[in-house]
Amino acid sequence: MIISGIILKEAIKKIGLTQFEAANILGVSRQTLNSWCSRSNLDQDIINNVKTKLKISLTSDVKSSVPRLEAKPLSLADPDAEHGNGEKIYELPDGQKVMEVKIIPAKGQAGYLRGFPDPEYYEDLPTLTISVNGNHKGTYLAFEVAGDSMTPSRIEDMPDAILEGWHVVGRELPRHHWQSKLHTHKHSYWIIVHKTEGILIKNICDQDLEGGTITIHSLNPAYEDEVLNLDDIEQIFSGIKRIVNDR
Repeated sequence: MIISGIILKEAIKKIGLTQFEAANILGVSRQTLNSWCSRSNLDQDIINNVKTKLKISLTSDVKSSVPRLEAKPLSLADPDAEHGNGEKIYELPDGQKVMEVKIIPAKGQAGYLRGFPDPEYYEDLPTLTISVNGNHKGTYLAFEVAGDSMTPSRIEDMPDAILEGWHVVGRELPRHHWQSKLHTHKHSYWIIVHKTEGILIKNICDQDLEGGTITIHSLNPAYEDEVLNLDDIEQIFSGIKRIVNDR
């Protein structure tokens, strides 16, 4: 039976322990425990350690489908920062401004779907910096593009392409703004964290305010347009920067 890190995280919450307390009992760092909670399949040694030290058995009776992951979360603006809703802005000697963000390892992408509301999910993560033009306000997240849904077949669409392996940076759109018309004319792509469909990167080609839905569009014609109910969406990020990965 496959035991995921999500099951471990839920079991720790169920017995009333924080991640910090559980890590101490298990004899590991909080960062190590966080990485366990992000795994898709826990090693038997980890399962045995949890059973012995926390006195809990990890089992799952829940059948779940594998969500699509068209974008892998990479980094988040520091939630403990003093600026905006979670960012650290620095000015370098040459006048260039950079924003410090935290890095979420690509191997933890599946865990993001359940861990993003929990502040402990982001603790002890390393940081990186990206260049910015000013003191941006809000919460920013960088994603690694997965899949080919935004790979166009027409040459004229190539300027809007978002290819696999590239990085995109998005700014989270607070939920109360979803009730108004989205600024689709200002942003050519959006990152959507869906409750069941996973993490999607798409164009938004239509919005039904009365019905509470959006229609998403891929540049790759092999993917059909889809209508999503806003009640089924956890987060929406407007795309602000594409970064070509030269690896």
